[in-house]
Parts: sequence; C-alpha cells; structure tokens
Amino acid sequence: MTGRAAAADAWIRYRRTARQDGLVPALTLLCETDGGPPRGPGGHMVVPAGVAGADAGDVVTTLTVEDGTVVALRSRAEPPGGSTPWAAWALGVTCLRFGLSERLLDAVLAHLGGRTVGDAKLLHQQMVKGGVAEAVIEQLEIETMLAGATPGDLDGGTLAGLNAQITGTDRMLLRLLGAVSFLVDGPGQVARVSELIADVHFGSAGTGEYGGAA
Repeated sequence: MTGRAAAADAWIRYRRTARQDGLVPALTLLCETDGGPPRGPGGHMVVPAGVAGADAGDVVTTLTVEDGTVVALRSRAEPPGGSTPWAAWALGVTCLRFGLSERLLDAVLAHLGGRTVGDAKLLHQQMVKGGVAEAVIEQLEIETMLAGATPGDLDGGTLAGLNAQITGTDRMLLRLLGAVSFLVDGPGQVARVSELIADVHFGSAGTGEYGGAA
C-alpha cells in the first residue's frame, strides 16, 4: 500500500466504524485521534459522554442513541478551535457521517424488506423503490467525492456541501422509515445527532469553520 493509499485508508476507518458499529464508537475513535475534537465557530462540540473533552464546557443537551450517549457542549474557553487541524477534523466528520448514512440505508432496507402490503413486500412498491433509488444515487455521488481523499484534498466549502448532501439523503431515508424514525433508540435519533454534528462544525450557511477555510 502506497503512502497516499495508507493515508486515505486512515480516514475510511471512520466511515467503516460508523457503518458497522454505530455513532458512539466512530465518534469516540475520531475524538481520540490527533489531539481531540476542535470546537465549532460558536464554541460548541458534540462528543460521546466520558471521552476526553466531554468536561470542557457547559452541557447544552444530552442525547441517548442506540449505542450510547452523546453530549452537546458550549465551551467556556475562547477562541473556538482545538489541537486537531480543521482539515483533518472536517474530513473525519464527513467520512463518519457518510458511514452513518450508509448504516441508515441498511436499516431502511431491513425494515422495508420485512414488511408487506398484501402479498408484496413493501420494498417492491414503485414509490418506495423510487425513494430508495434516489437515496442510493445521492450516496454514490458522495462516495465518489470522498474516494481516496486525505486532509486538504477537499476545501471547506466542498466538505460543507457534502455534509448538506448527507443530511438531505438521511432525511429521504427517514421518510421511508415512517414512525420508526421517531424512536429514541432507533436510527432516526442517530441521524438527528449526525445532523447536529454537521450544524456545529459546518453551520447552515454551507461554509466550513471560519468561513470555509480548509
């Protein structure tokens, strides 16, 4: 494996861990890498309860997900930022969120595949198939952009756009889950925490930290 391929694989692990093991294990892995999590422009961060940095500010809210607990903090220290370079953290967050989106698709396919309408599986209904196909296309586009990426390859604006696309895709998938998406211990809660993480670091204006600088 070449040096660049090895570097890219280091970021794929966040995606892989998120898809296979869930939000808390993947976010814990990310937070424990290269100096810990930086804070967003507003001084906020979202971290698993108990990891390094979880006592670095005032708790805004505590959220329980299917595989553990995360806390949203507002740090008392200024200026916002941490010892992890922004480009590395931004790519790690994006890969992690994409893995969670893939995990959500897996959950949707399992849920729909187990339900029937009359004699037909719900997954085979035309409108449902169309919704799944649309989400898959979005994920393929995101995967293409992230393939082989290392910190600095994608600027802050591009990563912010990818995170917006992940959020949009997750919302499509949650609609396919229906009422199941509202369960506290279900995939819908994880998707909402994932969106919160993106909001903290990328904001709603489509720019990265400090105006999108990589």
